[in-house]
Order: sequence, then C-alpha cells, then structure tokens
Amino acid sequence: MDKINKLMGSNMDIDFSNSDFGNSACPWNVSENTDKHKCAVKNTSICPYFCGVQFLDSVLCSYPYENLCVLSRDQIDRDLEKLI
Repeated sequence: MDKINKLMGSNMDIDFSNSDFGNSACPWNVSENTDKHKCAVKNTSICPYFCGVQFLDSVLCSYPYENLCVLSRDQIDRDLEKLI
C-alpha cells in the first residue's frame, strides 16, 4: 500500500442507473420498489449503507445494516464526531 494514496473528501456520484455498466441494483431501492436511493450524491450525502468502493468498481453495501453497525473503527478513515 506504500504506492497508493488515500484521497479523502472526494466528490463523487455513485448509483446504479446505467445497467450497461454493471448488473447490480441497489438493494434498498429493490426493497422499497423505488429508484430514489443513491450510494453517494455530489455535494449532498452518503447513503447510511455505503461502505466504500473496492477496485475495480464494486460498491461495498451493508444494506439492511447501517454502515456504522458493521464497520469497525479502524475501517473508518476519520473521526466521525468532527464531521457532525
């Protein structure tokens, strides 16, 4: 990992709106029969089930368990108290 930089504060949009790019669907959207939920929305928020992105382009999702319930402290890259 000494050749990889972790770039915090990236500003990205992540959703499953392009079926040609992958074959997954947001499990929260499927559960509620909607398309309103997004993993991350630029300048807005991050889904409470979003746990990150794994190379090459896989979203790590903890639905139906909120991310803070399944991630250990060492898997979270910042002090959450400072973000509130």
